[in-house]
Amino acid sequence: MNLHWPVIERPAETAAIARAVGSADGPRGVVVDGLAGTGKTTLLKESTARSSRPVTWVAGTTAAQHTPFGALSEHLGPRSPWDLTSRLSDTRRALTEHLPNGTVVVDDAHLLDPLSATLLNQLATSSTLALVVSTRTGEPVPDAVTALWKDRGFVRVTVRDFEHAESDAALAAALGGPVESLTAERIWTETQGNPLYLRHLVEGSHAAGRLRCRNGIWQLRGEPAITLELALLLHTRCRRAPPPARRVVELVAFGEPLALPVLSELAGEEAMIAAERAELVRFSREGSMLAARLAHPFLGEVVRKSVDERTARQIRGEIAALLRSHPGRPADRIRAAELSLDSDRRVSADTLTVAAEEAAALGAFPRAENLARAATAEGDGVTARLIHARALAWTDRGADAERLLSAPDPTALPEADRLTLVIARAANLFWNLDAGPESLELLRLERSRRATDRAARDCLDAVRAAIDVSLGNADDGLRTALRVRRSVSAPPAARVWAASAGALALAMTGHGHAAPAWADGALGLIRSDTAGLRFSLGQGEILALVHSGQFDRADRSARRYLTMAADNPAAWFGISALIGRLDLAKGDVPAAQARLAEAAAGLERSNVGWRGIANLALAQAFAVSGRTPEATAAVRVAEAAIGEHRLLYRPDLDISRAWAAASGRNTSAAIEFARRAASLAHTSGLLAAEAEALHAAVRFGDTAGAPRLLSLADLIDGRLVQPMARQATALSSADGDELVHAAGQFDGLGARLLAADAYAQAADAYRHAGDRRRELRSAAHAHALADGCGHARTPALVTAARALPLTDRERQMALLAAADLTNHQIADRLGVSPRTVEGHMSHVMMKLQARDRADMIRTVLIENGA
Repeated sequence: MNLHWPVIERPAETAAIARAVGSADGPRGVVVDGLAGTGKTTLLKESTARSSRPVTWVAGTTAAQHTPFGALSEHLGPRSPWDLTSRLSDTRRALTEHLPNGTVVVDDAHLLDPLSATLLNQLATSSTLALVVSTRTGEPVPDAVTALWKDRGFVRVTVRDFEHAESDAALAAALGGPVESLTAERIWTETQGNPLYLRHLVEGSHAAGRLRCRNGIWQLRGEPAITLELALLLHTRCRRAPPPARRVVELVAFGEPLALPVLSELAGEEAMIAAERAELVRFSREGSMLAARLAHPFLGEVVRKSVDERTARQIRGEIAALLRSHPGRPADRIRAAELSLDSDRRVSADTLTVAAEEAAALGAFPRAENLARAATAEGDGVTARLIHARALAWTDRGADAERLLSAPDPTALPEADRLTLVIARAANLFWNLDAGPESLELLRLERSRRATDRAARDCLDAVRAAIDVSLGNADDGLRTALRVRRSVSAPPAARVWAASAGALALAMTGHGHAAPAWADGALGLIRSDTAGLRFSLGQGEILALVHSGQFDRADRSARRYLTMAADNPAAWFGISALIGRLDLAKGDVPAAQARLAEAAAGLERSNVGWRGIANLALAQAFAVSGRTPEATAAVRVAEAAIGEHRLLYRPDLDISRAWAAASGRNTSAAIEFARRAASLAHTSGLLAAEAEALHAAVRFGDTAGAPRLLSLADLIDGRLVQPMARQATALSSADGDELVHAAGQFDGLGARLLAADAYAQAADAYRHAGDRRRELRSAAHAHALADGCGHARTPALVTAARALPLTDRERQMALLAAADLTNHQIADRLGVSPRTVEGHMSHVMMKLQARDRADMIRTVLIENGA
């Protein structure tokens, strides 16, 4: 596949160049500077290509930098090369005569030899030539070139790196399709918007097979790669640095970020200064410490590959030893242990185990896995094995985790290790291997052994509570979680398990106001054995806020958990799917589809629980925009992912089936699915899901659930169910005014698509009542909201929400009237007679059943979202 890189428009810089070159009353020149790879040459080409002036290009090069007139050799006259004065004069005259009223472009002017630079400075005095000159930021520039902006008054334009959005746009354009946001963020972090680095990373990763397209979405998996061309460029730049600076670069390449005291002790301050002057290392504050990092993306990879194995082992050992002698943050201890693994200095199994525990507690499960495996090889036993197994389980490798967890004889273990083993194995069996009965039996047997150990029983009960919630027994799980939460004997692990069960149960049973406090209280108790539960806590908290209509709080909460999931792709996509569900609740259908589609693609081969959640919401997002085949396909994926024992999501599955049926215009089947979902949810005490199911049926035109929705409005936390009940009751009595009030409540909460459906049903009620004016007003509201939701096509909108019955000319005149123009002013604006305007206005008011001009204007503005 050949990548086609777009030219990203830089309007401000292009305009500045055009103004400078076209100046009539000042210096006709501009100096464009910027870091390597920012696209200066591309900008110069684009800017001059739009000019009607003749253009001559000159380029400074390293090869010709020390040759007199090296950059201008093709423009030299026939005189002796030693007659410098004549040569300067002749070359200047030749360029001037050759380019009457033209432009000379000098690229990489920092590489000009002194005589070429002098000639360039003299050309700046010409009244018939314009100069466009580029230099590289940070490189020494000849004095004659510097004088262009210091003495000659040239405009100076700095070419910046891409902004995040520009980088994302270039990436998607080059790949020819959407890029998942996690991949785009990784690439942005690596390149920091440098166009050159962006191109080499994308092309290198694509060639290495690490950047690939899945389900129409581009994903980066594994470490990014770069092209050989960029690797050679960076290697050359590093080799030019003095030896002390290269020593610093090697140390930082293996240990970044390195605290300044550590680097200073290893290399010395003079070497650090030399590395900074060579622009190979940068120093900045990171939290409470000053740290050194490499100044260029990918330089670390190049340096590490260029160092021989013996030296590499020695460097890793030096850094690890010094980090261990400066006890500091967990991150430093983890890095010290990792560096020791492949160094010339051995480290104890205990040290590796402690580092593995700290890595797991931070959610860095792949790092915890590597350290725990090494600790086991060094002789550590059960503790390292358990950390290893949990790391496998938290990264969706349940079968591998089960092999480790089932190997030891539990009866031969100390009581504490046995309990940890049983909990880890039961959790892995249930959530990763869909082996519910085996998991519950394991917990039951262990609990029967712990008749007098209250702390152990609290732990086992808390895990059982989380399983009960997933089984759909939310009330039972919540009762158990409450008891454990109140128990004075419950250890931190039990409290975290109880909170993860309780937060989700509270969300699904309609008591969501308490869920955020449960989640917040448990986050501070997380250790290595419960690290993965932070995302279960997040799921409960976010869903609780969505179900209670607190959309802004839900968004803030989701972004916080998304940050926590930075090192765990499956959890990241899972939390991202919840944001997509939030987008759908708010009515932002395009955003929901994009986010949920990438989440579903990212979870295609990992965490089945999150995969089911993502596809359930994706099916609804496709359905509300009329994409029936895609909605049906997403439902099928969700069905397979939910499995036999995740009964908590059975009502959601039927709700998604209902929306897929409604999208295919099978309203009767949609209502049946929604009713079945409500019945399942009611049986399990899942009041929030029951309300959502009943309201889906209302949106399909069913009013049978109105009495139950009225009851649920008093039972469920938040303000979202009240307008649901109001809409259901109003629909059953065909009360257009009450439907409008319900729509207004939805709109006030930010639920725009729900508001659109209620307005559409109000329009239908008014139509049957023969109230044409209110029908059109409600239809205009529904139409405007549907457009704002991405042209949604729910059954209510398809049936009742139509655009106002106006011609384009009538709508144009009505909008001008809304802008406070009189009929005479409208006539002047459109070039027609006032009588023509009056005639059109009369037709508009008649069609809209408007009582007066103000009433007409209100209706037209509603349709246009004003």
